[in-house]
Amino acid sequence: EEEEEGGEEGEMEEDEMEEGVALLRELFEYGAVDVTEWIELGEDEDVEVSGIANDSRVVLGGDVFVCIVGEKMDGHDFALDAVAAGAVAIVCERPIDGLGVDVPQVVVPSARAALPRLAAAFYGNPSASLTTVGVTGTSGKTTVTHMVRSILDANDVRCGVIGTTGYSLDDVRLTPHGGVWEPEEKDPTKDRAATAPGWLAPYRGKYDVATASPDALQCQQLMAGMLDNGARAAAMEVSSRDLAQGRVDCCDFDVAVFTNLSGDHLDDHGDVASHRNAVAELFRRLTDPERQRAVINLDVSTAEDGEKTFDAAAYFSEAASAVPVVTYATQEDKADEADVFVERADLSLFETAVTIRTPVGTFDAITGLVGEVNVSNIAAAVAAGIAMEIPLDVIAEGVEAMESAPGRMELVDEGQPFSVVVDYAQTPEALKRAIESVRKTGANNVITVFGCGGDRDASKRAEMGRVADEYSDIVFVTNDNPRTEDPYKILDDIVAGFRDRIYELEAIKEEALFPFLKDMYLIHPNARHETMKLQNMCRRYVIVDRFYAIRAAIAMAGEDDAVLICGKGHEDYIVVGTKKHWFDDRVEARDALQKIPGVQEAGIDTSNLPWGRRDRAGSGAG
Repeated sequence: EEEEEGGEEGEMEEDEMEEGVALLRELFEYGAVDVTEWIELGEDEDVEVSGIANDSRVVLGGDVFVCIVGEKMDGHDFALDAVAAGAVAIVCERPIDGLGVDVPQVVVPSARAALPRLAAAFYGNPSASLTTVGVTGTSGKTTVTHMVRSILDANDVRCGVIGTTGYSLDDVRLTPHGGVWEPEEKDPTKDRAATAPGWLAPYRGKYDVATASPDALQCQQLMAGMLDNGARAAAMEVSSRDLAQGRVDCCDFDVAVFTNLSGDHLDDHGDVASHRNAVAELFRRLTDPERQRAVINLDVSTAEDGEKTFDAAAYFSEAASAVPVVTYATQEDKADEADVFVERADLSLFETAVTIRTPVGTFDAITGLVGEVNVSNIAAAVAAGIAMEIPLDVIAEGVEAMESAPGRMELVDEGQPFSVVVDYAQTPEALKRAIESVRKTGANNVITVFGCGGDRDASKRAEMGRVADEYSDIVFVTNDNPRTEDPYKILDDIVAGFRDRIYELEAIKEEALFPFLKDMYLIHPNARHETMKLQNMCRRYVIVDRFYAIRAAIAMAGEDDAVLICGKGHEDYIVVGTKKHWFDDRVEARDALQKIPGVQEAGIDTSNLPWGRRDRAGSGAG
């Protein structure tokens, strides 16, 4: 599968190479890469290499092109294109016809295994020059990496972050190849406060990184780029898939953090045993007890394995047996066992107050992070700080300075008397966790806004609907990224998870004469008044336009309620067909919070749909 390009300085001695240039044979020697055969390169010959690429579309003159065999594409099929673009050598698993005598081929047993070794050699093994923290587990990776950065920042250590929300160092955003990102075109929506109903806004000039993790080459490029820009540390999300596919091979982790384990990612591995074995690989790579540490969550002491359970904490601790282990927990029955324990967590709509005990003392802190789920994440970051031997007062300062990771239980606060939280939850388990987490902040009502993406696993849609219906007080089912699917069909799939329950309610059965859990566009004009009345009665709304759904939910919130907007998180776009359009839940929520009070002050009742004047009795109820 074609991937990406390479580019900067290597590990060679200064007198042997120019800056940014390496010798091909020396790369293989320094990277300890096994070679099956050298073709068109004599024993006393060598080639200068100025970069590494595994995507023929971005090859630069002087690059060596590595032919990766993927699930859908084979890099060998693009070798001729790479040479035409300027590649000076090819790394392949089989000889390639038609390249000519001027282009050396290096045949290796596995190009995928060779890539991280060559990249690490070329870029000078950058992770070894950084304090590198890898965070793995089913959920919490994004949040914990940002929390670790906050603690390192408090310790005056510049820390880059590599993860789902992008690649950053302080306010600097990086490209997937480690360069400083600059927009290539003007952003036509830069000065807009929000989108508009039904408007497919242009998506140009924005920071847009792939949702997939960086590959093995990009990992080395990113850490080299962070070093070049003054970083001394890096916090990196490490998924089970990254480990299974060798994406983080040759990354030297000082601290590895385990958050939790569930069945959300079984599609990548086939079964529970393969999933946990992939995760455990991160900890098996820790071999230096003087420098490396593992951080393990004790709250997940058991995990499901079919009909059986296994001790997840013990399993991953055993995988890290070569190095010291720092454990953390929030559950009372783990208090005596955990090195880092949350003795108190006071949850509220707008902040969280904690008391955390560590091996070097206890501290209190108040953070702007919200939701029960963040308590465990805070403990994980604190344990990582302890593992790095950061002073306790500095760790406490880092906790108080913590901000939400983009789109991860992110609070949108405009001074309103209720909370609005944007989260990335896209699975039934994640949605349930988010709703319950917000519920425990003391919310009177939880108002959940969510949808499901098109061209993705349709089997989870009804279960997402069931979870939202069961755990929320008010539900808005709306559009997500429909892609090439019919958005109304997606909404119908979701509603299938609670449709029967609603239609069997006594009050509904007496009133409903037709299926009403649909968007207004699908309802006959003569029945729309009755449809809104019925949706108001059951507090289950179906609105295809996410613009309207977010504003309706926020307008419906009362004092001490919580509006939870799920599914897109940090994404600042919506995909319709195959094209991205600007849409950011956080931007839309903030715009609604700024404008809706003025609507309400003008005498408009927004507690039901459609909105209506308060002096018209019953207008709000339909």
